[in-house]
Amino acid sequence: MRRWNLCVMTPILCAAILTGCGRGNATPASTEKPQATATPETSELAEPTPTQTPARALHWIDGRNSEGLYWREPLYGEGGRRYGDGGIGAHYFDFARATEEIVGKPQNFENGNVYLFADEDSLYWAWSGMILDTPVLLRSDLDGSNCESVYDFPQGTAIGVWDGGLASDGDGLYFRYSQISDDPKVPDENFLVRLDLTTRTLETVTRWDKFWGNLMGVWQNRLLITRTLLAEDCPVEPVYDHYSVANREELSPWLRTVLYALDPVTGQEEELYSEPGFFLARSDLAYDALWSVDDQSRLICRPLGQTEDQVLAQLPEGAYIWGVYDEDVLLYCTEEGEQWLYVYHRADGSLDRSPRKGWFGGEYRAISIIGEAGPGRYLVLSDANTGMQQLAGADGTQYLIDGYNGYAIASREALLDSSVPMTPVTRPGTP
Repeated sequence: MRRWNLCVMTPILCAAILTGCGRGNATPASTEKPQATATPETSELAEPTPTQTPARALHWIDGRNSEGLYWREPLYGEGGRRYGDGGIGAHYFDFARATEEIVGKPQNFENGNVYLFADEDSLYWAWSGMILDTPVLLRSDLDGSNCESVYDFPQGTAIGVWDGGLASDGDGLYFRYSQISDDPKVPDENFLVRLDLTTRTLETVTRWDKFWGNLMGVWQNRLLITRTLLAEDCPVEPVYDHYSVANREELSPWLRTVLYALDPVTGQEEELYSEPGFFLARSDLAYDALWSVDDQSRLICRPLGQTEDQVLAQLPEGAYIWGVYDEDVLLYCTEEGEQWLYVYHRADGSLDRSPRKGWFGGEYRAISIIGEAGPGRYLVLSDANTGMQQLAGADGTQYLIDGYNGYAIASREALLDSSVPMTPVTRPGTP
């Protein structure tokens, strides 16, 4: 299992990408929506029927496929008057060609509260607004063509994909789905659903109780989900205010969060891991394992299905995981007032400090990793510039985007040796 988290980026880049995450109406630039076979209210979602037919292989969909990385890019309007007025473009990095461009036509969402995902065949745009809005889920070819809505969602519902992605079995999509309460003191109803992309029907796979839960990934052809559970002997009743639990601190001693492997065909759940609290602190879930840094600054790995931690390396104090990748675990820490990148090589267990530095955000700091560009290769932020810059579409259309961008592809060797050149990412069609 490989996961790509769109916020596994520099703090500078995350701030730029997540700007404008308020809610409002959305008007996607797409063809007419096909009519769904059924558009039920959440409380009337079709329940799945257990079957002995083998399920198709599940896979995770995030912002990266085998060829490149996609993320949403707010564009400046005509004349560069306002950031985001030009719509939201699909910003694509091609790993093999070391290029970046805008693919397809920009989507006319009113604000930046939109998420972009990709698998080997399609792009998916997901947007949810406020109570009176209707969610939008679009699918297109990888070049942005043939963009269409895949379901007509009811008003007052929301798609919960902000934690990093969707799951798919090839014929359908799995995601968190909510019926938004019209009373701030009554919690939303939350479901894990499967959307059949052929019949355009929605069915419930499981429900979450009042403390919610998340879809985290896939493992052994099962869905990885979390549930936050309140002990039966808890003497305190939950208090809801403004759509959330207002007395979490009081409830905390009786709360635990559990990671389950859910078979979407049979509905059976296997408990894999649990810890006290409202959230799963070990949220670095990658390559069939939970990864973390313990209170002794040790890199810890627990393979799913096992009950014991594996201690992999002693880290500098204060080190934290930035990303777990095919060949390496990349970490950052601050030593004597300076930020450094560390590379833990999974094959031989070596831990090395990268000498790579750059001028980012007004200070001299460690090179910033965007994510993996293939085994042992990484997309990095090589230069940070402010102000508007041009980026071309595949058809030659010129778009204005915000700054903070100058990228390169770096091998592990280049990260650990400044004399090894990185491959600059170029912008075809840009003057």
